[in-house]
Amino acid sequence: MTKLPDRVANLVDRIEGATPAERDRYLDFVRVVAILMVIVGHWVVRVVTAPDGTPTTGYLLEMQPHWQWGSLIWQVMPLFFLVGGSLNAQSLRRALDAGATPAGWARARLHRLLRPTCALLACIVPLWILAELLVPEALLLEPNAALIPLWFVAAYVMMTALTPLTLALHERGWTLPAITLAVLVAGGLDVARIAGIGPVLGDQSLVSAPNFLLIWGSIYLLGHLWADGRLPSQAPRQAALAAVGAMGLVLLIGLGGWPLSMVPIEGTAELNNVAPPTVALFALALVQTGLVLLARAPLTAALQRPLFWAPVALLGARMMTLFLWHQVALVIMTNLLIQVGWPPLTEAIDARWWAQQPLWVLMFALPLAALVPLVGRFEAPGDDAPSHDEGRWDAIIGGVVLAGAAIGVLVGLGLFDVGPWPALGALALYVAGYRLATGARLTPRPPRQAKGETTR
Repeated sequence: MTKLPDRVANLVDRIEGATPAERDRYLDFVRVVAILMVIVGHWVVRVVTAPDGTPTTGYLLEMQPHWQWGSLIWQVMPLFFLVGGSLNAQSLRRALDAGATPAGWARARLHRLLRPTCALLACIVPLWILAELLVPEALLLEPNAALIPLWFVAAYVMMTALTPLTLALHERGWTLPAITLAVLVAGGLDVARIAGIGPVLGDQSLVSAPNFLLIWGSIYLLGHLWADGRLPSQAPRQAALAAVGAMGLVLLIGLGGWPLSMVPIEGTAELNNVAPPTVALFALALVQTGLVLLARAPLTAALQRPLFWAPVALLGARMMTLFLWHQVALVIMTNLLIQVGWPPLTEAIDARWWAQQPLWVLMFALPLAALVPLVGRFEAPGDDAPSHDEGRWDAIIGGVVLAGAAIGVLVGLGLFDVGPWPALGALALYVAGYRLATGARLTPRPPRQAKGETTR
């Protein structure tokens, strides 16, 4: 067996030594695999071709609708809410046992989510305005294209803030009734949306907007069941759970009139199953839950091997940074490569276009790898983080509402092709929400000092 270089071996040993024995490595593995799938998926669906010799961008699922079935495999956001529901339940319980308050826990947890996004917005919004002022027609992809995935931050922040409530619901034994009721109500709202009933914003019905809470909340509650070991533990039952979800997808999409796509189809007004989420997305979550449970035992054993665990731990420590900045890498490299004329663009999505995709993914991965060390410090914990024993619910809820509204505005500006100037107001709104919810500052944290070490 080939001996590892000393530096690699030392790094692997340090990571293994720093990993608590009680840590569920499989949950980290699921999150890391899911985030890598999200990143690669976003990079591939953004199509750049030159049908008449002029570079143009498009969206794969709109240009070739038959690829929408691939979203059934590549839509893995339910796994984040499933794993998040498990991890946050465990984290909140530990904090409460240590004497923290629920509001204090929520404030500290939100700090880890909202702070890295502040850094992203503080970079992208000014660049978007500068691009509009200096080179309004020169960029193939504008900087605001990097902001579209922020909808996930808003949804996940909402569920994190609600964790004390969802966990209290869970510990009273109301989890399954709550999930059942939420899915039934969401299904009724889906029917109204598909029928075109209710108010409309842009080209989408608002009637099923509550599903952002109902569906994501239901998947999050499944995570609470996972934390307590109440999801199926035997392979036949795990497979049955996946089969129930698959049957639900067949009935809803194949017979019930629900849309096929599990992601928004950029450039169209077609319905999809995630904006807002539908009961079909919940069915997909059941499939994914069953499958990850089936794979848990062998992968958990494999993750005990330090060499297998080390890359998972490294990527997991900067998962939020990878998610937030991967579209920035796409925007930078797409515009740069178009300017230098390499690689040569195809006229359409053909075999040569597909053959080029590994090269494009590599070109996007390089700047992302360079960005992570620079901006990853905004994700790292530090001595200035809010303590678990402080926090007021009125400030936390107000901050979450302000931050969510700001993200809604920023995403809407890109989707509805509105100029960048309102983004300044949205940035100010987001920072206000961040400060209100967490009471923390935005400046990067200094590295922690070893005991007895002094600053100079």
